[in-house]
Amino acid sequence: MTEKIVELIRRFSPMSSRSKEWDFLMPGPGQPKRWHEIEDEFRVLIIADPGAGKTFEAQKRARRIKERGRHAFFIRIEKIDATFDQSFEVGTAAEFAAWLASTDEAWFFLDSVDEAQLETPRALEDAVRIFGAKIYAALDRARIFITSREDAWRALPDQTLMEQHLPYGEPTPGEEDDNTSRENDPTLKQYRLAGLSEDEIALFAGHYGVSDVTEFVEAVKRANLLTLAERPFDLKALIGVWIADHRLGSRFEVLQRMIALQIQPQSAAFASVRLNAAKLRDGARILAGAVTMTGKTVIGLPAGVDTADRIDPRTLLTGWADTDIDSLLRTGLFDDIVYTSVRFRHREIRELLSAEWANELLNQPGARARVEDLFFRECYGEQIIVPRTRPILAWLILFDETVRDKALALAPEVASEGGDPSRLPLTIRQGMLRNIVNRIAIGREG
Repeated sequence: MTEKIVELIRRFSPMSSRSKEWDFLMPGPGQPKRWHEIEDEFRVLIIADPGAGKTFEAQKRARRIKERGRHAFFIRIEKIDATFDQSFEVGTAAEFAAWLASTDEAWFFLDSVDEAQLETPRALEDAVRIFGAKIYAALDRARIFITSREDAWRALPDQTLMEQHLPYGEPTPGEEDDNTSRENDPTLKQYRLAGLSEDEIALFAGHYGVSDVTEFVEAVKRANLLTLAERPFDLKALIGVWIADHRLGSRFEVLQRMIALQIQPQSAAFASVRLNAAKLRDGARILAGAVTMTGKTVIGLPAGVDTADRIDPRTLLTGWADTDIDSLLRTGLFDDIVYTSVRFRHREIRELLSAEWANELLNQPGARARVEDLFFRECYGEQIIVPRTRPILAWLILFDETVRDKALALAPEVASEGGDPSRLPLTIRQGMLRNIVNRIAIGREG
């Protein structure tokens, strides 16, 4: 599919660190805003999911401001440390020097285009420190926008880093004693890049060659795939399925097709590494199963740092060369590399692959009892579903009748918590509905 530039009017939802002591971001007060409503802030963090289009948006805004005759720069964070003069993608080092010598304001958009080159959190710290030193004499004339993935942003440490090296303004009286809110902090305003609306999905699809956009959007909604379609990266994959097949089909079919399309290297440097698609999928299944069983979502690259909170794929993919593992981890199934590690791009695709992994184990001689123990256990004399693996059951019941019957007997609602209930036999779906209605009736009578 040929890459196209589709300009959309994106929205930014307010976020905040709920507490000075809690290291995560929460939805903040207020309505979503457009670019023109946040453009005049002095310090802004924009959080975005993988594939949401944060880099494109930052580049586009820098160019728009520059076209209005203002100073604007888009800078690659990972290049600030070693080669600052070469880190500009919008604007130039000469224009930066001219701005420093002036009394004008400037807009800076700092984005890690190649997050793979930020090997440790210290690399980000060094880059911000160096950038802060470069513009120290003009900090109050600089409007700075930083983009990041949420899983790469350490809410409190990184916010403190920005405040220390890129300060602007002073805390309001009494704010330093407030331990419950940072919403009045003048230094760093936080937003999340919102997903595409249905109208934006239709506009995007039309630009990418979908002639019957209304039918396409309705097919996305029928398959319950709006959460995928709201990200440009995944929307392109859905459009690819639609154009190739002239249909989307069921949720199960769409995710299977997306896996097939995305299981190829995203980096040109690794595109030459030819691996059998079946082998890549087997490897992805194993890693998905490991993420589910361990609760560790971070997968390290072979050349990366081995830490306790990461899965080391070399211990699981026995017989694989490091280059083959690298090639797998750089496919579209995984998000961009941050600190020499990756995560599965989508929870639902990871859960589907985990179910395929479990199904393969169930079919191995003598393994069924041990595998079923991962999903069902006895607690105080009653059979229960293991909470950690419950999301996987929604997909596994499509592959294995024994597991299906056991799961639905214990909790028929499992089938509607994820997966694709439309793939179940009609008689099973009718029985599930009767069971759920009976439980509701009994609950009301009680």
